[in-house]
Amino acid sequence: MASPTGRVGTDLEPGAVAAWRAHSQRLWGERFATPLDAFRHLGAVQSQEFQPSKLTPAMRTRPDAEGLAFAGVDAVDALIEKGAVIRTHVLRPTWHTVPVEDMRMMLGATAHRVMQVAGTQFRSLGLSEAELLLGDEALAAATAGGRHLLREEASEALAAAGIADPTGMRLIHLLFHAELESAICSGTPKGGKQTYANFDERVPAGSVDQDEAVRALALRFFTSRGPATVKDFTRWATLKVADAKAAIDGLGLEELRVGERVLYYVQEPPAGRDAGPVVDFVQGFDEMMCSYTDTKEFVTHHSVPPTRFPGRARYTSVILLDGQVIGSWKATLKRESVLLETWRVRGFTAAEIAALRRGADRLRAWYGKPEMELVLDHED
Repeated sequence: MASPTGRVGTDLEPGAVAAWRAHSQRLWGERFATPLDAFRHLGAVQSQEFQPSKLTPAMRTRPDAEGLAFAGVDAVDALIEKGAVIRTHVLRPTWHTVPVEDMRMMLGATAHRVMQVAGTQFRSLGLSEAELLLGDEALAAATAGGRHLLREEASEALAAAGIADPTGMRLIHLLFHAELESAICSGTPKGGKQTYANFDERVPAGSVDQDEAVRALALRFFTSRGPATVKDFTRWATLKVADAKAAIDGLGLEELRVGERVLYYVQEPPAGRDAGPVVDFVQGFDEMMCSYTDTKEFVTHHSVPPTRFPGRARYTSVILLDGQVIGSWKATLKRESVLLETWRVRGFTAAEIAALRRGADRLRAWYGKPEMELVLDHED
């Protein structure tokens, strides 16, 4: 792996880019006062696994109860309940949770491109443009007046409007299209289930020029996730490279060169780090992994050849060692305890095992369990 060099004035050790990103994302260093501050910093938190996704902002926020290492799940739930953050389809296209005040900016920057990417899926499901637009109108009307609809209720509203077979994948894509067209967004959950609300009633009024929106999104990305490449950004946001470069040109970002590639950043590298290894248990779609498809060599741990990493992880959630992926984990909640099963691509030193146990205990506290059973497994 080439050594990163550039305006930082020195070569970086292997893993230093990942550590830098951990500070930019506030996984390490000074944490935010509230989960809402964490959401606002990151801009969009990947959230297709709804319950685990709450760990991403929580881990970047100061503890709000005795015995916790970071914010509890209740603080994140409160934001979702009152609509301070909105879970919707906005990037790549998959579920993301976004601060409500950023919804129009996010959609202004990316919706047209996400719609192009999804066009083949719409056509394969027999959803014409006219039918999609009718669905948008029906859903906007059905959610007007503060009505928050479960998916089944949304299906009934679409059927009543004359749309054929609004079930299964057709329903999912009708809802998805209406989200991208700013007709609906997520409402207050009912019984732990997703609901849909009227977009204009839930999201503050306003308009954002598309070029301005892309610039704002680019600044958010490189501030919260730098150092990263243009391709990291375009793949994260579903944008064309030319549009991304045009936005970046006017932002005055700092540059870091790694071989032939240029990584951009806003926040300076950390002055130093704590002695000894650091292990973090993060959700499987944490922004430490999902933001960097172009620079994957900084995501997986530098001590292990890339070929040693399996094509499919044993568990969905991820173990980070010093900011880089080293394995995966699974939690099973019991009455008084949590069972944490872990798997790593290599064995750990005694210091790394101690750090892993500390990370697991932080997770135990977050789950609100007094006891923990930790299972350790690794590749031979």
